Amino acid sequence: MWKRIFIAAHVLRLRRRAPREVGGRWEQFWAGVRTTGDGGDVLWDASDAAESGRYLDLLAEHADLALPVVDVGCGNGRFTRALAGRFPSAVGVDLSPAAVALATAESAHTPGATFLALDMTEPGAGHVLRRATGGDVNVFVRGVLHVLDVGGRRRMADNIAALVGARGRVLIGETNHRGHPLHYLERLGAGPRGVPSALARAISTGIPAPSAFGDAELEACFPRAEWRRLLVDAEAAITTIPLSTPQTHDTIPGYVAVLAPNGRLVRAPGATPAPQAGT
Repeated sequence: MWKRIFIAAHVLRLRRRAPREVGGRWEQFWAGVRTTGDGGDVLWDASDAAESGRYLDLLAEHADLALPVVDVGCGNGRFTRALAGRFPSAVGVDLSPAAVALATAESAHTPGATFLALDMTEPGAGHVLRRATGGDVNVFVRGVLHVLDVGGRRRMADNIAALVGARGRVLIGETNHRGHPLHYLERLGAGPRGVPSALARAISTGIPAPSAFGDAELEACFPRAEWRRLLVDAEAAITTIPLSTPQTHDTIPGYVAVLAPNGRLVRAPGATPAPQAGT
């Protein structure tokens, strides 16, 4: 208990000057990133081939690889670049223009990867992006939903539905830590003497604290009445850069799901509904 008291004190100190507006927090975070990868400033930007390889294998199994793919919450574009090697094109989308600028720079030599600053919790964002991509797409979301509130998750799910249309598939990878928030930080190397630098940066910019994301949370924003579960793995792991032990990736309990729309045809606002059979 005393260790967590010290960690709580470190967190309060780090959060004192965080921006109040969520978008501003993310922009400040990404604008301050100087290095990425395992020794960098972004705690979730781990070069773990096993995790990214599994996502690519799942998409190869369940998704139409002839469709483009959209990486929602792309950050500096690590997964967008991996996806671009398997799909005709990969569009990374992020709330932060600074993240998009960084992703664009880091992806200069990756054919098929493009980036766009767009808030995917804004109503109608999915239709805007759908017009840009030209039709149904697959969607990849890793480490985004667990930092949104319930309303934000639902709005993002609505935008994702607009993107996938009838043929697209959705792959979700989220953290699912059910313990005390301070235990989460302790697991990632926080202790009485301080907090690892990459973790401290995330806390100091005030980006939302992670919450659990599992079956109940998936149902709340992607209900079974609207989405089929092609795969659910409640024992997955999400990888971070080395924090608690040098040279070794840390892992967080995770949750992975692959979804398909339940036969709904998504159309742009104002479009005429397609005639139904027998009419």
